[in-house]
This record gives sequence, structure tokens and C-alpha cells, in this order.
Amino acid sequence: MAQQAGGQDWFEIWRNMYDAERAQGEAVTDPAFERYADTWRDRAQHYATAGRRNPQPDSFMAWLTPRLRPTDTVADVGAGSGRYLPYLARLVAQVIAVEPSPSMRAELERTLADEGLTNVRVVAEDWPLAQPLPADVVISAHVVYGVREVGPFLAALDSVATRLCALYLGLRHPTWAMAPFWERMHGVERLPLPAALEALAACHQLDLPARLDLVPAPVAFRYVDQAEALEELRARLRLAPDVRRDAALQAAMDELLVFNDDGTLAPRVQQRHAGVVWWEKA
Repeated sequence: MAQQAGGQDWFEIWRNMYDAERAQGEAVTDPAFERYADTWRDRAQHYATAGRRNPQPDSFMAWLTPRLRPTDTVADVGAGSGRYLPYLARLVAQVIAVEPSPSMRAELERTLADEGLTNVRVVAEDWPLAQPLPADVVISAHVVYGVREVGPFLAALDSVATRLCALYLGLRHPTWAMAPFWERMHGVERLPLPAALEALAACHQLDLPARLDLVPAPVAFRYVDQAEALEELRARLRLAPDVRRDAALQAAMDELLVFNDDGTLAPRVQQRHAGVVWWEKA
């Protein structure tokens, strides 16, 4: 029998949640919805732009900063468009940015060029790496939701870190903010992906001495206007453009989106807290 935590096999729970959420998504996907091998192909630029709207340090970087040393090497696993790299690179000796998506890496490389960063090494591989690169601190922000086999992922984080591991996650998957739109357009409750609490339990199943700190959650999914919101919501709901359906989605947007102080739009439903699941190495 597999090792358990609290009498539960959290790796199996994680896989079951992952599989159920993915199956539900496949079941409602519009046949005309475009798919690509690189799932970020049409959304990486939007993701990068949205990340730049949130100044650093955010609540995760504020949590991490006092735990960093100027001599550190920090590995950012699933670095995405590089939103944390300019901030981190000025605090530590080296940053290793692990990002398998070509579209995300293009945005990341643009960030490095724009910021003139020379102490960032980009690794274009899936995690775990074929050849592990030791780091003093290993972080991963909003990544493990999309990992089916979380045990090897977490174990690899632990194996390369010499001092600290930290995962930044929502207490619920960030797309929980999209649940009211999903229910409105698809007529069923959106199934959840595993998030911070499940990650904490999975860590303990690996005998990792993980703790959970709550930090303020940022506003999720900011949109500059209705057109940007419509395009992003279609992608999240796995819908192709359709005049009649777009009208229904626009009606849902009018009810379920609100204006922020900066004039951007965001879902009315928001999480108040995010979680940092972290552990120190002996």
C-alpha cells in the first residue's frame, strides 16, 4: 500500500481531481475550438501583459524576499512569461528559469531583453529536469494545478533545493473565479483542480516538513476592456466565436464582471487569500 497522509492517499486524490476536471473540460469543448500542442500559443502575450499590470513585489515575493541571500541561486520552476525574474534577478546571484512552453519562453526572453538581465539562465524543459540543476531556493508559482503526477514533481523540487522550497498557490485553483461563467454557459458546476491544501497534504505524504502560510490573493484575471474579457473567457470556457453564444456570454459578463479602481474589469467572485506551501531543508 502506498504511504498515506492522514489516512488518505493524496496522490490518488490529486490524480482523480485532475482527471475529472480534464474530462469535464473535454466533454464541453466546442468542436470548433482551436487547440495547439503548445497550449499557451494564443494566450502567452495576454498572460505576460496581465502579469506586468501587477507590480512587484506581490504578496509571494514579499513573503520570499526576507528569506533570500545575495549569493543565492534561485530556480523558478514554471517561470511562465518571467513576471518574477526582474525582481528576483536583482536580489540574488543567479536565477534559473525553467519553462517548457515555447510561447511563454518567447515572452520570458523579451522580458530579459527589456530589463537587461544577464544573470538568468533559461531552461527549456519539463519538470523534473533530465539533468537536475542544484539551487539554494526553488520556487514554483501556480504550476502544480496542471501536473497529474504531483509526487515526482514535488520530490524533484526537494531534491534540487539546498535550503528552501516554496510553492505559491491559490487555496482554490485561480479559475475558481470563472466558475459562475462556466455554470452559466455550460449548465454544470465546474469541477475543481487540486490547489494549496491538497499540495500541503501531498508534501506530507512525501514526508516533507511543509507548512502553509496565508498571503493576500491578487485580483485574478484583470481585463482592460470588454473585448479582451470576451476573448479570454472564450478560451477559459473552451468556446469558439459564435454570435448567439457571444451574446449570452456578454450578458453574463455584464452581471459577473466588475470594474476595479484602475478601470480594468475583473470577475466579481475573488479569493481573499492565497497560500505559500513551503519547507526548509535540513
